[in-house]
Amino acid sequence: MSNFPTVPVEPGTSVAGFAKALESGGCPICALLQADEFQELCQWVGGNVADEGNRRRLDEAGGLCNCHFWLLCEIHSPQSGSLVNDYIAAKFLDSSRKEANGGGQVRAEWLRNAAEKCPLCIYLAGRQAQHVRAFADWLEQPRSWRAYKNSRGLCLPHLLHCQPLIGNELFRRRMDHFQSAQIERLQKEMRELVRKFGSGQRWEISPDEWDAYKRIIEKLVGRKGTANLL
Repeated sequence: MSNFPTVPVEPGTSVAGFAKALESGGCPICALLQADEFQELCQWVGGNVADEGNRRRLDEAGGLCNCHFWLLCEIHSPQSGSLVNDYIAAKFLDSSRKEANGGGQVRAEWLRNAAEKCPLCIYLAGRQAQHVRAFADWLEQPRSWRAYKNSRGLCLPHLLHCQPLIGNELFRRRMDHFQSAQIERLQKEMRELVRKFGSGQRWEISPDEWDAYKRIIEKLVGRKGTANLL
């Protein structure tokens, strides 16, 4: 999840919420996915494996990917985590016992399934596709470009998702130009931080300059976990 301050963004937001997501200080689609992810993680808190949908998705995957296992652990209580993780451990043991010699093939398959079929990753991949399509449609509306130009813009992964959905080649080039300009802005902010820090002007460093080194990471590769969604 992004570490720099963001405005509250409602999960499940599409066209109506893009203006708010653009105020997040980073990629608007990343901000929407962060809200979606937290909302979905909360569905598992309380050890809610009794929910038919949760149980079915865990049965198909066997477990969760590394990232979402640990993110969920951060919001579980010990009782909630014990209920969910006991169920996942049982699925692992059940698959292991099917291998007569106790070797690693079935266990490796369980680990692979947990990573590739993680129910939270699958959910977020679907949400990402919806957000990208809606954002591309919104961006081509007459008044949208000004709001986009005044924002921090899309991260590179989501820019690459959006551009093929936009028919106007000139508009796509404008997006590329804006992307470069935003990266240059972040460079300037990082260099200003280094300059002020080195000259004893730490008190003059702006909030944007403090956050630039984190924002550039999201700008280039998306928020944490985005690579799993491409």
